[in-house]
Amino acid sequence: MRMKMFAAETLEAAKAMIFAEMGADAVILSEREIEGGVEVRAATDKLGGGVVPSEPLFLRDARGGHGRGAENPLYSRVRDALLWHGAPQRFADRVAHEGADQNAIPGDSPEDSIAAGLERIVTCDPIPARLEKDIILVGPPGHGRTATAAKLTRRAAVARTAILPVAADLDGTAGGEQLAAYLENERDQIRIAETPDALFDALRAARAAGQRCVIDLPSINPFDQDDMASLQDLIQVVRAEPILVMSAEGHPEDQTDAAKIFARAGVRRAILTKLDIARRRGGAISALSSAGIAFSHLAVTPFIGGGLVPAAPSRLAALLMEDAPGDVIALKGAAVRIDGCKKFSIKCIRIGSSRWILKE
Repeated sequence: MRMKMFAAETLEAAKAMIFAEMGADAVILSEREIEGGVEVRAATDKLGGGVVPSEPLFLRDARGGHGRGAENPLYSRVRDALLWHGAPQRFADRVAHEGADQNAIPGDSPEDSIAAGLERIVTCDPIPARLEKDIILVGPPGHGRTATAAKLTRRAAVARTAILPVAADLDGTAGGEQLAAYLENERDQIRIAETPDALFDALRAARAAGQRCVIDLPSINPFDQDDMASLQDLIQVVRAEPILVMSAEGHPEDQTDAAKIFARAGVRRAILTKLDIARRRGGAISALSSAGIAFSHLAVTPFIGGGLVPAAPSRLAALLMEDAPGDVIALKGAAVRIDGCKKFSIKCIRIGSSRWILKE
C-alpha cells in the first residue's frame, strides 16, 4: 500500500488531486483543516502493494517504445500528457489532433507536439514593460493579484521605465500594506485608495502627470452576481484594461466557469500564477483557452524580482511536461540579478479577502 498527503484549498479539490494521481480505487484515510485549506491523507494498493507511478503515462510510453496509439503513437502520448495534467478530455483530444496528426515530423517529442497543438488553439499576448494603457488586476481570492502587481512594477523598473502601483483597498483588507511590503524600495510611490472616489482621484492625478498605473483590485468572486456587476461598472469608469490573475490550482471545471465569466466581463488577457506549486496545470490552460482569453505571462516563482515569464506555446508545453526545460525552470525558486539590480528574496504571501461591492 502507498500513502500520500495532499493539500488543497477545498476538500473537493484535494479529492480531485487524489483520484487523478492514485486512481478511482484510492481510499481517503484522514482529513483535517489547515490554514488556507485542507490536508487529506490517501492510500491505494491497486498495484498489489507496489508503488503508484508518479509520472504521466505518456512519459513511460515514450521511453518504452511506441505508446498505445496504433496509427500514431505520438497522438496517444500527447493526449495522455494533457489528461494526466487534469485537462478535460475534449481539450486533450484537440491538442493531440492539432499537434500530433499524420503529418507530424518523425522524431518529434511529445513536448514539440503539445507546443504545435497549443499554437493552433491558444493565443499568447504578453504585456509590454512600458504600458500602453493602465491595467487593473482582477481575480478570485488567493490567486496572487498583489504579488503580480509588485512583479509588474519591479519589471518596469528593471526595463528603465516606470508604472505607478495603486492599491484599491475597497474592502478594507490592508491590500496597500501588502503591496508596500512586496515593494520595499518603491513603497513611497504606492498610492492607496480606500474608496472608489479616492481611486478615481488617484488615476486622474496619475494621468495628468503622464503616468501609467497598475491597479491592484480586491478579490472578485466570479460566481457572485453583485461582485461581477460591480467589476463591470468599475472597468467602464476607470477605462483601464482588466487583466485576469488566475492560479493554476483548482478544479478544471471551476476554472473554466470562472474564466468564461471574467471573459464576459471584458477580460481579454490573463496571467497564470502559482505554477511553481501546482503539479497539474492542464485545467487552467484549458480554462483560459476555452474562454478565449489570451495568455500574457506565467508566474513560475514566488520571488518578486523575477517572477514573470512571457507566455508562449513552447513554454506552456514545457509546463505540461514533468521536467521543464531550462528557460522556464531557471526562474523557479530563485531570485535573479538583472542590469546590476540587487537580488530580491521577498516571498509571496497568500492574502485573504472579503466581499466588496462598488456603490455609486
